[in-house]
Amino acid sequence: MLKVLAIVPCPQVFGLQIMTLRFFERLSGKINSHFLVTRWTDGEFSRRLDELAIPYSYSWLGMISRKLDRRNLDMTIGCVKKLPVLYRDFMRLVRSYRPDVIYTANYHQLILLWPVLLLLRAPVVYHVHNSLPTGLFYRFSFFFWKRVVDHYLCVSNSVAASVSSLGVGPKHLSLLYNGVDLTRFQYVGSRSCCFSAGYGWPDASVIVGMTGQMGEIKGHFDLLDAARIIHDKHPEVRFVIGGKQDGSYFRQLQERMRENNLDDVVGFSGWQDDMLNFYEGLDIFVFPSRCDEAFGLVIAEAMATGLPVVATHTGGAVEVIEDQRTGIVVERESPYQLSEAISSLVAARSKRVSMGKAGRQRVEQFFDLSKQAAELEKILETVAKSHNRS
Repeated sequence: MLKVLAIVPCPQVFGLQIMTLRFFERLSGKINSHFLVTRWTDGEFSRRLDELAIPYSYSWLGMISRKLDRRNLDMTIGCVKKLPVLYRDFMRLVRSYRPDVIYTANYHQLILLWPVLLLLRAPVVYHVHNSLPTGLFYRFSFFFWKRVVDHYLCVSNSVAASVSSLGVGPKHLSLLYNGVDLTRFQYVGSRSCCFSAGYGWPDASVIVGMTGQMGEIKGHFDLLDAARIIHDKHPEVRFVIGGKQDGSYFRQLQERMRENNLDDVVGFSGWQDDMLNFYEGLDIFVFPSRCDEAFGLVIAEAMATGLPVVATHTGGAVEVIEDQRTGIVVERESPYQLSEAISSLVAARSKRVSMGKAGRQRVEQFFDLSKQAAELEKILETVAKSHNRS
């Protein structure tokens, strides 16, 4: 049985951590895995590992930043101070666990652990969940940490292009799309009343929703501005915004909602562990991101449940959605284009249904978690064998 030591940054649980857990849940019966988890954490990642009965150890996995503001400077100083303890903990874990492959999902961990990884000369697989920066600092860093990485797994062609631009040859690259558990995210033929009843909206409402990490780059303001335009033409439309309601950004969204006179039209549903319930309550899913998304897992999940998707033209997201077949792609930071695309689906229920069915078929073909996990297993085994022969 292949032994994999997984090093995943997890101060909080977001898309990368969720996807990693889903992959390793599928591999747990076939691969012996052990996680190294940071002590700088809210505990949620460890709790989920406990639920999956996947063993883990703690150490001081942090991040070094070039920014000199107080918060980032304190983080960097704290991380550097803990490096000797991190190296001691890591070497003890490697000696006791004796992994066949080391798996990581963040280049910060490669930078931190570079000296000991170079010393160990163990096979390392880097699962790249974000496009890698190509600035001078990162090119300099990459020159060093690429020496310890055997293989790069890229979640989209967009990500693979960024890795290639840093000098990685095709034989060290694999495309591995993120996967959706199709037994969990099943096709939904009709919308539930969880939001319409919960917010007291009319049964005839057409409900549009987005969810995910709350931050300016995710395009919440664009959706709220599009909602104002849409509501003037289609007063039956309602909007749901999911995600953790933390900090000043959430308060800014509430203020924009009030400015746009959308108090009775927009609902903030908060964080939901069961995302299927969220998708079941919608007629249309929206992904208005302003940044170069590496993949867009929520797009694939929404498509799996039969929802048409309106998404912005962002990185790997356009590899998930098929424009005009499973949804509609619009330009970033364009509330007007966003409103036009949503309005076209509001006015055509048959189009929503046909796109939803096509979306489910696309997920089954390209983003089935079972297939993707089996491919991950093959790659890990291949890297371990080829490294031992080299």
